[in-house]
Amino acid sequence: MGFGHLNVFTMSADKREYDVFRGLVNGEQVATLDSGKILSCVQERTQAALGTDCAQYYVLHDGCDIRKPNSKEMEHLGQVMSLSKQVIAGYKTMNSVVVNTEKQSVELLCHELYSNKMPYYIGETILKDATLCAALSPEQAKMVKDKTYINNKVILFKSVQQSSDLLKALHPKNEICHIIDRESDDEETFTEIDDVLKDEFIIRAKSNRLSHETYATFTPSGKPSKRVGQYKLVNKVFKFGSNYEIDKITIKGKTYTDVQAIIEWEPLKLGEKTYNVVRITLKKDAKPLFLQPMLLITNKVLSNAADAKSIYTAYLLRSKIEVVFKFLKQNLGWEAFQVRDFNSIKNLLALAFFLVGFFPELEAELKTHPLAIRLCKLARSKGKVTLHFLCKGLEKLAHFEEVSAWMCEYDVTPEQIQELLANIKTQNIKT
Repeated sequence: MGFGHLNVFTMSADKREYDVFRGLVNGEQVATLDSGKILSCVQERTQAALGTDCAQYYVLHDGCDIRKPNSKEMEHLGQVMSLSKQVIAGYKTMNSVVVNTEKQSVELLCHELYSNKMPYYIGETILKDATLCAALSPEQAKMVKDKTYINNKVILFKSVQQSSDLLKALHPKNEICHIIDRESDDEETFTEIDDVLKDEFIIRAKSNRLSHETYATFTPSGKPSKRVGQYKLVNKVFKFGSNYEIDKITIKGKTYTDVQAIIEWEPLKLGEKTYNVVRITLKKDAKPLFLQPMLLITNKVLSNAADAKSIYTAYLLRSKIEVVFKFLKQNLGWEAFQVRDFNSIKNLLALAFFLVGFFPELEAELKTHPLAIRLCKLARSKGKVTLHFLCKGLEKLAHFEEVSAWMCEYDVTPEQIQELLANIKTQNIKT
């Protein structure tokens, strides 16, 4: 493996360049990586690309888990779900991109790394349970009182608020619609976007979401019971409906042609508020493609079938953020990093987010930039300057910072390291 952690010693032209490399990832120097500054650059670029003309924007918010199933000692390492729905080690991220349908552009907006094992993480389940709240430590209780804790909902609201502010700063009359998956199907989220931000939303509803319509139940003897039930949205009769045909659609890698789309919609009352719900059923040769239809809740006004269809087509824009995640994981190694300290992990992920947005514009300059060339050389790129090797080089620098901290803690000198490596090399030759 070359023990790349220590290659910084030989790749640095002088002590000044060595200090730049060393301080780049650990925050000890002014000219260092800082996730906040990196993401500010991303947002400024996005605002410049969008322009100041009044427009309609769809903002896609989605969490992306960073799965580290074989890791044990990484800082604040939390729990996430594997693709097979098993609890494994990892980190959580919340990410937002903005889509301008007129320009057919996708721009990066927000990114945040966090973990459910961070000391100021207090889950929503605990906050809703008086007994669990009473068992919180004094420090955690103060966080609840001061609202300084984080959880999935807090992180989402922060991203939604920041995205809205960034786009309204371009033009106060910009129309913003937030598109979010089913994990955010709750009235607090609806109220935050509708009443507080005055924006629109399209949120996928959970399959067990109930309508406001009720029905009476009956006893075994056939007499009406005092119990009242509510119809589930997935199987009730909707007030309005329409059909249309999709020429071609790809679902989980499989392409279907001549698919019938059944679009149904009606108002949905939740407390004092009334929203609209759209139900989508896809059929091929009269057979449903999914076990259950898709349910979408929105605060948009629906007057006809075209309006209802637009809700579905807007939600399908979510595939654009999934493409970003796929690129980050497959080409920039979001899940491949091995650094352990949380700040370095946060900076590396923010940098990956930055490079996705900026690399096309900076590619020509980066190919001749001495630092970029040296970073890629550190990653053994064989002369190539690419997104992948830039991030691999930075990851090696982060590894180096960990080794440097270890050397300082245990008073290990570079000469001792070189002696150890020489001994290991000798033993390998003998065996």
